[in-house]
Amino acid sequence: MSSIIQNNQVFNNEVPFCRVYSVESKKQLEERFLAHRISYFIEWQDKNFIQRLFDRKGSKIVCTFRINKGELQRARELATGIEGIKFKDYGEIKNTERIRRRSEAVKETSDGMEMPELKFENSPDDYEEE
Repeated sequence: MSSIIQNNQVFNNEVPFCRVYSVESKKQLEERFLAHRISYFIEWQDKNFIQRLFDRKGSKIVCTFRINKGELQRARELATGIEGIKFKDYGEIKNTERIRRRSEAVKETSDGMEMPELKFENSPDDYEEE
């Protein structure tokens, strides 16, 4: 009997979604994600000495929200309007649309060349014995 669990399988669909720079923005984004059942992981970046020196209130942070790549569109809709967030750019055009556009462009351009007809040879088994 074979085992269901295999060591070489990878199920990591987590991608960086946005970078947050303030505590208030982080709280708002967390509340929206929790209310709409979007799982996330916060990856904290350390501040250097100069950032710690000039940030006296402690309200400025740097962290990255990581979410499942299947939830990117819904999460982006939820996060719009929150200030202090910088989104990661994954492109607005899907690969399927790019492929479709290329195929349409090929169909539209005609350079006057005609495609030759395909000729098929019959195998000896296809001939009827007389």
